[in-house]
Amino acid sequence: MASFSQERLSQYFSTAARIAFAVTVFLIPFRWRLEIWDRPFYPLYSDYTNFLLFASDIAMVYTLVFWAGSLIIFPRKLKLGSMFIFISLAGLTLAGWISVLGSADGILSRYQAVRFFMLLLFYLFIVNEIKSVKWVTMPVGAQVLFQSVVVILQVASQSSLGLSALGELTLDPAETGTSVIITDGIRFLRGYGLSDHPNILGGCIIFGLILLLASILYGNTRTRIISSIVFLPCFLALVMTFSRSAWLGFFMAGSFMVGVEAFARRWRPVKVAILLGVLSLLIASPFIKKNISLFQTRVNSGNVAQDNQMQERAFLLDAGNTIFVEHSAIGVGLGVAPLAMRDRFENFPLNFQPPHYAILVVAMETGVLGGIFYLLLLVIPLVSFASNWKSFSQKPVMLGAFALLLAITVVGFFDYYTWSYAYGRAWQWLGWGLYSAALETAV
Repeated sequence: MASFSQERLSQYFSTAARIAFAVTVFLIPFRWRLEIWDRPFYPLYSDYTNFLLFASDIAMVYTLVFWAGSLIIFPRKLKLGSMFIFISLAGLTLAGWISVLGSADGILSRYQAVRFFMLLLFYLFIVNEIKSVKWVTMPVGAQVLFQSVVVILQVASQSSLGLSALGELTLDPAETGTSVIITDGIRFLRGYGLSDHPNILGGCIIFGLILLLASILYGNTRTRIISSIVFLPCFLALVMTFSRSAWLGFFMAGSFMVGVEAFARRWRPVKVAILLGVLSLLIASPFIKKNISLFQTRVNSGNVAQDNQMQERAFLLDAGNTIFVEHSAIGVGLGVAPLAMRDRFENFPLNFQPPHYAILVVAMETGVLGGIFYLLLLVIPLVSFASNWKSFSQKPVMLGAFALLLAITVVGFFDYYTWSYAYGRAWQWLGWGLYSAALETAV
């Protein structure tokens, strides 16, 4: 009887943990945060050095606390998911702690290492407790729809919406520092949503759209209809972020999913995808047509030599490579890449920031060991999927999780927030958790 009561109480805690998990997923893009410790390091951007606790972090802590309560009340054996993924994640976490030894800012690296340990527990929670994809797709749909409505209104009004209480930045296209597209002397505001930057929000939107696309292709009729209704305005919001890396990531991951269905001659999902694509373009085309000069400026006809942003990225890559070579053993310290840039280069023509290439930032901060484990985490899903193509291509959850990781990987080739920011980390570890759980049940 006591055992039954304990199990029932444990189930209540598990349910509370899943609800907190859903809230965590919904809050991922929000820049609302608690500033635990203000640590100015001029001229670095304060978010690089301050101790911050984001809304999603708080929800994640509740998730883990409720889960711990469930395990204490009714102990049970934990699953690790795919052993290859777990070992690589544990190794990456260990490399982060080792990097503290040589960190240029030891206390910041220790704080970041604690956050990485929390992410490892978050991964284990997903593997053990998320048994239904609805715990993921429902909060993801709510997340991207909410952010997309804010984006559309921001771009339409060319200003912020007065939602500072929810973390919205004060947005004025005339102000320096606001992300805009400049053409014919006009400064056009990009969509921020309630996030820190249009590129970050663009990434969050496509990661959500990939999971929605999986629901549309593989779900039942009701799921397909609801997911499609959410998908269409979110696609318009994605366009309004003007994030090239997000556009490319969505194209690659979406093409992969549709390509798998076409290769397997499963034509119903292909027809659904074509119809969805046509409807998405119909909704976005008036905005694109009206602002075609903005898109021409953004795409820049592929002329990298005249693209100042691409030149800046190339400069940051060179600087990052220099620091990695000089600190390849254990890295400059977890979360310390911008500070290492400042300390290494006295006359730096750009704002101090990590290179826009996630795996290089990983290697800079955690050394060769961390770089190897991170590379394994990128490669393992690809190898496992390619090795089991016939069986995995017939499993919707596996396809959706792999496509999500593919999109995150593509974005990481062009930006660093998938590693350096709480937003990207939450999506990255969520993707690994979903794929690992799917992999464990598929083999």
